[in-house]
Amino acid sequence: MMSKTVCFSLLAASLLAAAKPAFAGPLDDFRKDFAHAVYDGSPELVHNRNPQPLLRAVIVLNVKMAEDGHFVASVLRTNDQQPEMLARALETVNRAHVASVSDQVRSELSRNGIVEAWLFDSDGSFQVKTLAKPQLSGS
Repeated sequence: MMSKTVCFSLLAASLLAAAKPAFAGPLDDFRKDFAHAVYDGSPELVHNRNPQPLLRAVIVLNVKMAEDGHFVASVLRTNDQQPEMLARALETVNRAHVASVSDQVRSELSRNGIVEAWLFDSDGSFQVKTLAKPQLSGS
């Protein structure tokens, strides 16, 4: 039994050593720019505190760039009991504007987009996951 554990550990270590390191790329940088654009476009809806332990809603959208440069979103996850929070998240995507987008990022955004989550507190204000502060514990 011990030899199987050692063999598995050695195999796992060799696979981890061979794995390519993860580097932030242009799309990761853009994700932050997009999150800031959401905040800038809807400042009255954003809060600057740690999200509460039990969120009102979590909305997850896949955001792509249309040919005209506007953002379009498709829903990946929503809270059916909070349709107004979905509408609010979609509206903030419509209000977002990023001034400069490289051709490489624009191409990736039009093909695959980025996934972003809106974390709504009970008062209807939110933070997006990319820029969110740590969530408060529920103790």
